[in-house]
Amino acid sequence: MRSTLLLLLLAGVGGPLSAQRERVVIVIPGQITRVVADTMGTPIAYDAPPRLVFQALVKVYESLDVPVTLKDSVEGKVGNLKFHKSGRLGGQQISAFLSCGDGVTGPNADSYRVYMALRSVVVPSGENGSILRSTLFGGAMNVAEGARQAMPCESNGRFEILIGKLVQARLDAPF
Repeated sequence: MRSTLLLLLLAGVGGPLSAQRERVVIVIPGQITRVVADTMGTPIAYDAPPRLVFQALVKVYESLDVPVTLKDSVEGKVGNLKFHKSGRLGGQQISAFLSCGDGVTGPNADSYRVYMALRSVVVPSGENGSILRSTLFGGAMNVAEGARQAMPCESNGRFEILIGKLVQARLDAPF
């Protein structure tokens, strides 16, 4: 019995290790710990197939001026796990979306360089629906003062909600 079980394990009957899902771990300047991103994000439901939500999501990223470096239509993933902005994100002050502490000139998010990771995932839901989860992470660094410790930033969820609303608007728009 033991030898049969050992042979089955060695033969890979239980499934190859490569078929296991890879965890998405993000490291951002200013963040003390690594973040497991694939468990986060508020779910937003759509009455549209994942293919259409994915296409709308890619266009939303472009409209928000977020460079897309992760685009996987099979897994439904869109994002950029390493980019930075100064001052504005998606046409608004970064402090509208991320809290990075305050300095003498106001919110650090508006005057520091903010390193970010943004990731969205579309999964099927029901017969012809989809669920979208987006997560934004950040850390801010005062580049004007040289090498200093980066400040952790915390998302207030507004950018993730904005993405969801813009996706819905694209789905509702006539072709």
